[in-house]
Amino acid sequence: MSPVDNIERRIEQLQLKTSADTDNRVLADAYAALHKGLQGQRTGIWRLILASRMARPIAAAAVLLIVVGLFLSRPARDADTIEGFYSTLAGVRNVYVSEFRAGQTNPDQQVWTSLSLKVRLFKAGTGDQAQFALWDVDKKVQMKMFMSTVQTEPLTEQELLDIEKSLTASFVLSPFFDARDVPEDARWERVRDPAIVALVPGCVVYDLTWITSAGGTERKWRVFADARSHLPRRTESYAKSDSEAEYELESFVVVTYPSEDDIKEIVAGTFGQSGTQTGEPEYIGTPGIDR
Repeated sequence: MSPVDNIERRIEQLQLKTSADTDNRVLADAYAALHKGLQGQRTGIWRLILASRMARPIAAAAVLLIVVGLFLSRPARDADTIEGFYSTLAGVRNVYVSEFRAGQTNPDQQVWTSLSLKVRLFKAGTGDQAQFALWDVDKKVQMKMFMSTVQTEPLTEQELLDIEKSLTASFVLSPFFDARDVPEDARWERVRDPAIVALVPGCVVYDLTWITSAGGTERKWRVFADARSHLPRRTESYAKSDSEAEYELESFVVVTYPSEDDIKEIVAGTFGQSGTQTGEPEYIGTPGIDR
């Protein structure tokens, strides 16, 4: 198998189940607007309280009831539901994932995705055997590189549409492109085992489990989500057959959220300004959570 065939096969492995265009980003914007609106309501209420010393006890009680009511009526925007988790992912503009096979210390593949720049950079392997692929929607090209040999090809209009649609964190990170693609009988549950939670400090842990239609293999996808941002910092993929009593770890992914400038620098350092390599980006780890 040639290097070009190999990288194309690896790229195909990134393709996940897709459905119609998701409205998750619209929901995320709506949640942000609601949060801002609630902040404005609270500001006005507190001004009313401060306006009258005699009104403070009564107003304070009223404020408490109003705030509790508003809090309970707000849509969940965290990872406690699978819909909330995907809604949070929809707000990510730039993401970097490095995938490790179980027992390995070097990443099997790395992907940098920027929705704002409309680019995705893929890297498989390390050292002299590293293979790269770059999709640039604005420039309408794809570039592949192996051992400093660069191939540049134009992207068709359909390819541009497909790539632009896939420039989301869920495409490179989660087993399903959209919450609506998750099987109906799948379970999304909070993990409270202290030993598991302690693996990545500052995170809450969730398990998504389902049974595949082919072969009936049980799958589990574990997510370590930041307790404040609700964004994944690490994910783990498990499988279990009917003959196995326990899930077996197949791979894990370390996730970071670089800036737009960071991704620009990595792309330029890989392909340069004229399509030639000026330096290979080394593995970028996340301190404290690689294992």
